[in-house]
Amino acid sequence: MDGLSHLLLALSGLLAGFLGGLLGIGGSSVMLPAMVLILGELDARGVRQINQYQAAAMICNFVLILPAVAAHARRRAIWRRLWAWMAPAAAVGVLIGVQISYSIDRTYLQWAVGAFFVYVVVHNIDRLIRGQRAEGRSRAAVEGGPRWPRLAIGLPMGVAAGLLGIGGGSLAVPAQQVVLKVPLRNAIATSAAVIAAVSWIGAISKNAQLGVDGSVGRSLTLAACLAPTAMVGAYIGGHLTHTLPLRAVRAAFIALMAASAAKMFGWI
Repeated sequence: MDGLSHLLLALSGLLAGFLGGLLGIGGSSVMLPAMVLILGELDARGVRQINQYQAAAMICNFVLILPAVAAHARRRAIWRRLWAWMAPAAAVGVLIGVQISYSIDRTYLQWAVGAFFVYVVVHNIDRLIRGQRAEGRSRAAVEGGPRWPRLAIGLPMGVAAGLLGIGGGSLAVPAQQVVLKVPLRNAIATSAAVIAAVSWIGAISKNAQLGVDGSVGRSLTLAACLAPTAMVGAYIGGHLTHTLPLRAVRAAFIALMAASAAKMFGWI
């Protein structure tokens, strides 16, 4: 990589961390398309790099989410009993997702990533049109309710994280709102805490199985370019979650995700 690539990756990490911390989604939604755009889809051998990029992004997801979790914790926004049920289910799911990711064609995997980005666009357009939803149920009502919905949210969150190399928050945040009626800011904070608890499991599993698709050394090199600025962005984003209206950020995020989906499907 040349100096310009390093700079662009660092800037991508900053944006990924900011949006990840702000919306509780991890940073892969930015990092994956950024690595494809900056470094290309294929390596010198003609091998698709989506698994390599996912392995690097999963390392960064763990590192960047920690400052955001710290910011949420200071606000006491994390619902710990909800987290305690979601995290174990997500840990199982992420191992399942990683296994699936190495058993399907790489082209289909890239399309799966693109489909995920389309989902993020649709969800955020819906939120933008509807505006800020009313605050949901109380903490006592959610944490005192049935336990199975918490597991039902955590498991697919983990599978998506392992399969697509993402944090999983783009599924977990809206699912908490729809299924459990958790207020948005608490859903974001709790999702970030779950990502921090399980993303390291996915990162280790994904990198351990790279094989001919890449190397752990390259994952660490890419992560070293992305992670430092991502941590700064995540801290800022995690703080602004509780002070900044999300409407303008959501609009910019929709545009970014639309471009990212188009790139994954080969439209641009």
